[in-house]
Amino acid sequence: MMHKTALAVFLTGLTSLVATSAASAQTKEPKIFVDVNVGAQPQARTLSTSTSFPLYNETAAVNAAEAVDGGGLFDISGRYRIMPNVSAGVGFSIFSKKGDGTLVASIPNPNFLNRPATSTTDATDLKHREQAVHLMAAYTIPITMVDNLDATVFAGPSFFSLKQDILSATVTPNTQTAVVATTSESESKAGANIGVNINYMATPNYGAGVFLRYAGATIKLPSAGDVKVGGLQLGIGARLRF
Repeated sequence: MMHKTALAVFLTGLTSLVATSAASAQTKEPKIFVDVNVGAQPQARTLSTSTSFPLYNETAAVNAAEAVDGGGLFDISGRYRIMPNVSAGVGFSIFSKKGDGTLVASIPNPNFLNRPATSTTDATDLKHREQAVHLMAAYTIPITMVDNLDATVFAGPSFFSLKQDILSATVTPNTQTAVVATTSESESKAGANIGVNINYMATPNYGAGVFLRYAGATIKLPSAGDVKVGGLQLGIGARLRF
């Protein structure tokens, strides 16, 4: 009888320990945050280039304008909790778009002064690609009006890389014919980011959310000069917590 009583006490204690451990595991705060988003970078820009060079004892001028419209954005980030409401992490985003452009060339006459020929050339599928790495410090605030809802405010430096198609022109010797070509230029520059996530966790590990962020920089290309990249970004996606 004593053995049965001791066994019953042991089993009761073991059951209580397992239940306590399970409850503790369920209420344990997650350490790792992963956000995967699709969204948009809505602002449109125009990229302009202007070059000139001596030709036939005069000056040839080549001006081009290329459209960079708003478009889709992919964004992924991960953070690690370092204090109860504070985390730090890194994100990566890609924005890619094709646009149209127009080049206008003024070419001097090889035989007569002050008789330039002006030609206009349209181009399509000019590629614009931005990649950015975002470092961030984040602070998470529970939204008590709705269960499992929180807001995360974040900010930090961003590092942008730009690859851009540029319209250019050369002149066939002894003619006024502009030969238009497309070249690709690349450059990188640091900027900054600031934004907010609104997250709803359907389970302790899985949920969904929206984000609003400004991340931008100004990159200097050899032909185009200062080009603004990034800007207002917004999206929606999955939230993973571990």
